[in-house]
Amino acid sequence: MIDNPKPESEIKVMLLAPNWLGDAVMFSALIEYLYCNRVVSDGRRLVFELAVRSNWAPLFQDDSRLEKLILVDRNGRHGGLLGGWRLGGDFRRKKPDTILLGPPSFRAGVAAWRSGAAIRVGFRGDGRSALLNHSMATPVRGQSHHSDELVELGGLLFNALDCEIPAHDIGVFLPTLPGCDSIPEIKPKSNTPIWIFAPGATYGSAKSWPLIRGLDFVRAAIKDRRVRLVLLGDSSASAYAAALADGLDMETSTDLDGGPGLVDLTGRTDLHRVVAILKTSQAFVGIDSGLMHLSAALGV
Repeated sequence: MIDNPKPESEIKVMLLAPNWLGDAVMFSALIEYLYCNRVVSDGRRLVFELAVRSNWAPLFQDDSRLEKLILVDRNGRHGGLLGGWRLGGDFRRKKPDTILLGPPSFRAGVAAWRSGAAIRVGFRGDGRSALLNHSMATPVRGQSHHSDELVELGGLLFNALDCEIPAHDIGVFLPTLPGCDSIPEIKPKSNTPIWIFAPGATYGSAKSWPLIRGLDFVRAAIKDRRVRLVLLGDSSASAYAAALADGLDMETSTDLDGGPGLVDLTGRTDLHRVVAILKTSQAFVGIDSGLMHLSAALGV
């Protein structure tokens, strides 16, 4: 099938989302900035296609800001040494006018160059500067929030299009996930407040709560605040969850419905289910993680 030619007044912008969950969520602040300013100063209109890892696609599946969603298969076709080359070839068939990179990797730079886009925007570094024709230095870590750094890439895109750069104040464009609006919250029969606890474990002890502190918190949340505390995380967090239950001599459940107690859903949820659970909860407690950024974007 041959795509219908786009109107001359449209600029097709390919957006490549970062690879990690938290970064992909923060990338949505840039999407919001671009979408709010999609009619540029010379009257042309930006239309957006988002390339995102298939793992994170449920967050953007029904996002009205996006014309199309392109799935990035990092565990298959787009993985390995030639993955970036293949991804760029897939982009090339979409005929983007410009491409903006969220990931800071050389692989993403190869995909951008291979896409054939006349304008290629992203952060410099990782040996990919020659693959981009509009780039900016990678910000010094910790000077500003990463979502604000990504919004700055949007300004660079407008500059590359030779358009007036829309003004914005730091922190105005926050991560938002309207694509998740269609995912309903869960409505337990019980009125027990639901809190989420995501103490970490994916990176080992370096980004995890010490077990003794986790035990103190769980005990206080369940016995003092009378909440139903839900443990979330991938399968690597299951051992930590089991240690919490052992340390408290407490039975765990996998049911959100019920009175005060501990619910262990580590390694048992897909992203669609996680969003529904977060929407149901009153509070999130955890580490700096993808789940934390997701819960914030959902307004928890």
